Amino acid sequence: MFKRIDKAVSDELGLSREYLSPIITHVLLVIGILFFNWSVIEIVLLYLIEIAVIHVLFVTVALFAAQPIEGHDGDKWQREPTPIRLVPLLPPVYDRNVGMVLKYMFVGAIYILPFMHAVVQLTNQSIPSLISSTVALAILAICITQLLRAWQQFLADQAYQNRSPAEAIKVGLWPIHELLVTVLFVFVPVTFILVAAAFAVDGIESQTVVLLVYVIPIGVARVWLQNGGLTVTLPYER
Repeated sequence: MFKRIDKAVSDELGLSREYLSPIITHVLLVIGILFFNWSVIEIVLLYLIEIAVIHVLFVTVALFAAQPIEGHDGDKWQREPTPIRLVPLLPPVYDRNVGMVLKYMFVGAIYILPFMHAVVQLTNQSIPSLISSTVALAILAICITQLLRAWQQFLADQAYQNRSPAEAIKVGLWPIHELLVTVLFVFVPVTFILVAAAFAVDGIESQTVVLLVYVIPIGVARVWLQNGGLTVTLPYER
């Protein structure tokens, strides 16, 4: 049912289903700014939580991928994997995938945790204390969206039997690469323009306008990056 709904929405909008994830997130951000007076801290926190959810979820899904990694010269990828059934309702875990999953969980933590730490340092509050009821609902919507996405791409109809762990890990790494690109090529230029505009008009009074000037271009950039503007490769592919 969810797959049909997802397909119907993407067909109606004339967009690939891959575009729906950033679009949904940025619609939530705009709603939060316009109707719930979200601050810059709430916007940044929600964005970072989305990155963390996608990374952890899809790197974890790589445990269930049954196919070998093409191009990898390790011996373990040349032999039949050993399935391990840990939870009856989930597919089996393949032992040869565990090392790669742990490696990229650590890589994700290296990039994500410093940003989270910066938010805590700037606000002098813990992450849970920064999450209002409306932000919590937005986080729940993101989690549900990404769970459905992972189900459709890697688990539904036993799709994991035809996927390799590298495919799931690339999806999990995507938002981290995307974050670095948007900070460098969207956030920094927009900040420069806003500072110049503030000097020109003797300050910008509206926080809502400032936040929208950040959120909307970043949303557009994320959709463009999904459309072939960014490619994620693993070390063995280079």
